[in-house]
Amino acid sequence: MLKFFSSSYTHKVEPKGRVSIPSDYRKILEAMGSGHVVVLPQLKIPEAHVVLSQAGYERVIERFETDAKQMQPQERDALQIRLIARASPLSLDEAGRIVLPEALRQSIGVTNEVAFVGNGSSFELWHPGNRSDYEGSFGELDAALAAKIDLGGLH
Repeated sequence: MLKFFSSSYTHKVEPKGRVSIPSDYRKILEAMGSGHVVVLPQLKIPEAHVVLSQAGYERVIERFETDAKQMQPQERDALQIRLIARASPLSLDEAGRIVLPEALRQSIGVTNEVAFVGNGSSFELWHPGNRSDYEGSFGELDAALAAKIDLGGLH
């Protein structure tokens, strides 16, 4: 399976919300056969949105529908709003750009720049300053956790 690996890319957002997806990410989306992406609020981090290929989004919805059978109605409705009602399907143009709707930009505080951050099978959209703050909030936690697991010689 193809993965979105990288450090953060920051790209300019045009006044009407158009932004170029980083070329590495476009290549992965092309290899997946996806000319569309779906953007939805990141479940654990309100300052970010997650971007999935169309096929990736469909897998998320299938899993949600299976898991929702064991949820209380209020829990199911809350997740359904976030995963389905707040999802924004977007098409890539011929230059690999998408238009981020105004409501989406406002929800993560994006004005003239957006950070793209690879996250395995998806990537995230952040206000660049919020992403820096988020990464900084972990302090030495990552080093302490790395000492507890085998990272195959990476520590």
